[in-house]
Amino acid sequence: MNTLWYKWDEMRRDVNVLCRDIAIEKFDPEVIVGLSRGGLTPGVMMSHWFNKPFKPIKTSLRDFPEWEDFMPRKTDKRILIVDDICDSGATFERMQNYLLVRSDGCDVRYASLWWNNECDFEPNYYVQEVAKDTEKLWIHFPWEQWWNAPV
Repeated sequence: MNTLWYKWDEMRRDVNVLCRDIAIEKFDPEVIVGLSRGGLTPGVMMSHWFNKPFKPIKTSLRDFPEWEDFMPRKTDKRILIVDDICDSGATFERMQNYLLVRSDGCDVRYASLWWNNECDFEPNYYVQEVAKDTEKLWIHFPWEQWWNAPV
């Protein structure tokens, strides 16, 4: 397995790119939803950039078989769901299926720093693209094992 150490400055640059792309499209989210664990840091950063409320959601499919339901407020018509990587697409797909049933006419969009282009779910916004399975690549995000990351 090959390892890519994604650095803080690269992540900050890519969050800026996501914010710019979303703004260029004139999508003005009313709430930013960060999926734990990887979507929390970029989600908080985007929440500050857009000056919008942030809602962290526990959605760990890998670490724990738990899921926290997210109910949009009746006033939320534009929602941005953020994660660090769209790897298999399962987390975003589950969120999408849940919100299709629960939301009433919401414009829900998905953003990730990285997209594994070998999965079927393509986020609305992403910066980096990789064929993770073919390249046998594991991406270490700066908040993961930061104490072991090369400096």
